[in-house]
Amino acid sequence: MNIFLTGMMGSGKSSVGQLISKYLNNTFYDLDRGIEKRFNLTIKDIFQEYGENKFREVESKLLADSVYLSKNVIATGGGIVLDPENLKLLRDQRVYFLDASIQILYERAIKKRDQRPLLKDVSLMEFAEIYEQRKSLYNECATKVISTDDKSIEEIAKEIIEYEQFNI
Repeated sequence: MNIFLTGMMGSGKSSVGQLISKYLNNTFYDLDRGIEKRFNLTIKDIFQEYGENKFREVESKLLADSVYLSKNVIATGGGIVLDPENLKLLRDQRVYFLDASIQILYERAIKKRDQRPLLKDVSLMEFAEIYEQRKSLYNECATKVISTDDKSIEEIAKEIIEYEQFNI
């Protein structure tokens, strides 16, 4: 069984996923890094050269392929839930929606603004609109919602691991 992590940019999917995989001795797979390897480009460059549609197409393919992996912790991209087929796929998996207040998510996400093409000139209010568009979709496919406000990466990872141990 795999563990999938969803949530907005800045929710901690990659950091938490790496720690969970270390604790469980599982393989960590970051879909965004997989896409970058596929193109041999950064996400920013993929968006510039090929556009968001091509990025989403490859993202969906890698997600579909990842379902056949075993004992992996998979960090998805923030927009993975925008494709109905991806949602359908995720509904049948162990999915943790890492959620936080919009202010915290925004502050974390803009630290890497130059790497995130969708954040190029996005204000807090515009970020909040993106969050509101996606929140119900994250909830729709989540096995469990994990609030990350005021929690360390280690606390979040342990919460997911404990849930896994008692709810498999």
